[in-house]
Amino acid sequence: MTSQWEGATVVEAHGDEPPAVDSWEPVTVPGRPTTFAGDDAVAYRLRFGDPRSASDQRVLLDFRGVYGRARIWLNGELLGEHDTYFQPAQFEFDPEPENELVVECHRPTDGFGGVYETDMVPDSLAVPGIWWGAHLRLRPPAFVTDLMINPRLTDEGAVIDTAVCVDAAEPVDEPVTLSLRPEGFRGGGAMERVHVDAAAGERVTVTRTLALRDPAYWWPRGYGDQHRYTVRAKFRDHERSRTTGVCPVRYDGGLWANGERVQARGVNVMPSDSPIADLERAAAANCNFVRVHAHVLPQSFYDAADEAGILVWQDLPLTGPQAVDPGRGQGLARTLSAEYDHHPSVALFGVHDDPVDPFPERLGSGRLARLRFRRRVSGTTFDRSTADTIASAFPEGATVFPVCGPPGSSPDAAHLYPGWNYGDADTVEWLLSTYPEFGTVVTEFGAGSLTERGENPVGLDRETHDAVVGGDGAGASQAAQSRTIKRVAEALRRSGTDILAAFCLRDVDAGGGMGIVSVDGTEKPAYDALADSFQPVVALLDGEPTGSVGVTVVNDSPAQVDGTFSWTAGDAGESIPVVVAPSAREPVGTVSIPAGADRLELVVEAGGTRYVNEYSL
Repeated sequence: MTSQWEGATVVEAHGDEPPAVDSWEPVTVPGRPTTFAGDDAVAYRLRFGDPRSASDQRVLLDFRGVYGRARIWLNGELLGEHDTYFQPAQFEFDPEPENELVVECHRPTDGFGGVYETDMVPDSLAVPGIWWGAHLRLRPPAFVTDLMINPRLTDEGAVIDTAVCVDAAEPVDEPVTLSLRPEGFRGGGAMERVHVDAAAGERVTVTRTLALRDPAYWWPRGYGDQHRYTVRAKFRDHERSRTTGVCPVRYDGGLWANGERVQARGVNVMPSDSPIADLERAAAANCNFVRVHAHVLPQSFYDAADEAGILVWQDLPLTGPQAVDPGRGQGLARTLSAEYDHHPSVALFGVHDDPVDPFPERLGSGRLARLRFRRRVSGTTFDRSTADTIASAFPEGATVFPVCGPPGSSPDAAHLYPGWNYGDADTVEWLLSTYPEFGTVVTEFGAGSLTERGENPVGLDRETHDAVVGGDGAGASQAAQSRTIKRVAEALRRSGTDILAAFCLRDVDAGGGMGIVSVDGTEKPAYDALADSFQPVVALLDGEPTGSVGVTVVNDSPAQVDGTFSWTAGDAGESIPVVVAPSAREPVGTVSIPAGADRLELVVEAGGTRYVNEYSL
C-alpha cells in the first residue's frame, strides 16, 4: 500500500462501530510508531481508491504481524477481527471508488502477549499495530490461497505432504500442478497434477504426497549441508511456493538430528528492529542454535535460519506467573506449528517460560545461601497441568518442552543463573553436582551489564547488578559479565549439556541489559568470551584461571579430533598430542599458570584448523 497511513490513540471503542480517536497523524505502516509507545489501543487509517484494473479481479487485504486484538473496518462496516500476530490476517472486500480502512489494535489481555507484555522490553517495541506487512492484493476469480507442506521420513526415504487451498469465485474443474525441486543442489524432483472440483463460492483443499526416494538432508551448521526443497503449486496463472528441508529432530537422552547426535550451543534472541542481523551475529559467535524467547518473528527470520543452518527453539508467547486458558493456548500451538514448522530450522518448541520466580531477591554465597537455595527450590510449587495440556496440541513427533524455568518449577528446560541470581560463577559446579537433572537442557544462563549510558535500563535488574558488580562503571560491569558468562558456559559444556542458550544476545535498551551485544550492535567483552567458549572444538579450564588447573578438550563436531593441544601463559607452556572422539570430552592434564602472567591461551590444532581460547588473568 503506497498511500499515507495515519495513526491515533483510541479514546473509546464503540462496539461494532469504528473507534473514537485522538487526532490523526501520519505514521509508517508496517512499523511500531513510537508516538504511541505505552498506549493500550491504537487505530490506523488509510484512504485509497479502487485498485482494480478489471471488473473480475478480487481484492484482498493481507496484513502480517498484527499485534493485539484487532478489528478492521472498511467504509464504516466491520470487515473482521484478528487476534494472533504470527498468523496472516486476510480479508476480501468489494472496493468503492473511494475507500476508508480503519484498523483498531488493542493490547492483548489473554496472557499470550509473551515478552511484549512484560517489563523486559521497552514500550516502543510493543506498540499495538501492524508490524510486518500491509498489502492490497489483486487476485483472479479463482486462485491458490494457501499452500501447506510437511516433510516426514518413511521406510523408503522421505515424503512431503502437501495441501493446496483453492478459493473459487467461479466454477472450477481443472488441475493444480504441484512441482518439487531441490534448491541449489542436484537431486531428484517431482511433478504431479491434482484435480480441483469446486462450485462458485467454494473454498476447496486438495492434498497430495510427493515422494523423495533419496532425500538430501538439511543439517545444523557444522554437521552437514543445508539441503532444501521448494514446492510450487500453480493454478492457471497464479502460483504459491514454500521451501522446506528434511531434518527430523528429537530429544531422547540427547539431541538428535537425522539420527545423529548433535550439541546445541546458542543464545536467546529478544525483540529487536534487526532480527536477521541478530541471527548473523549469533552465527558469528559460534552458535548453531537460537531460542526465540517468548515471542514470534516474521517468516524472513526463519528463512534466514534455514539458509544459515541455525536450529531454532520457538517459544509460544507465554511467560511469567499467570493463569491462561488452555484451550486458547492449544489453538495458538496449532497455529504456530502450522505457520512455521515447514522450516527445517524450527526444531524445538517451548510452552511456558518462567512460570514461577523462586528468587525474587538475590542469594549470596556460602553455606547458608546454599541452604536457602535448597529451601526455595523444594518449597516452590507450580501446577504444570496447563502447560502440559497446551504442549499436547503440537503435532505428533514435535519436540516440545512444556515448562522452561528456574529450579523449583520442575522445568523440562532449566534457567540457571549462578553468579547473578545466586552465589558467584563458581556456584555452577555445586549446582550441577547437587541438581544434575538441571544440567541437560539449559535455555537460560547469563549476567547483565551497563553501557556508558547506563542508569536503569529496561531488562536489567539494577539491584542485582549492583550487588554483583559492586559499582556502576560500564568497564567493571562488562568485565564482570564476561567472566561470569565464560565460567558458566564452560562448566555447562564440560558437563555435557545437550542444549545450551545464553540469555541474551542483544540488549533492548541503550543503557545496558542482559545482552552480550548492546542495542546499537556494539559487542561487549562477553560476546568474544562466549564465542571462544562456544567453538565446536575447544580446550576449557576445569576451574578459575589461577595456579594449577585441569583442562578438558570438548569436541562437539561429528569428526574425531586428532591433533595437538598446547597452552602458553607468560614464559610457560607446553604441547601434547590429543585425540577426542566425536561428541566427547577428554581431560588432557593440567596447566600451571605462573604468577604475573596476564593472559592464558589454550589451543587445539586439528585438521588444519586452530581453535584458540583465551583467558584474561
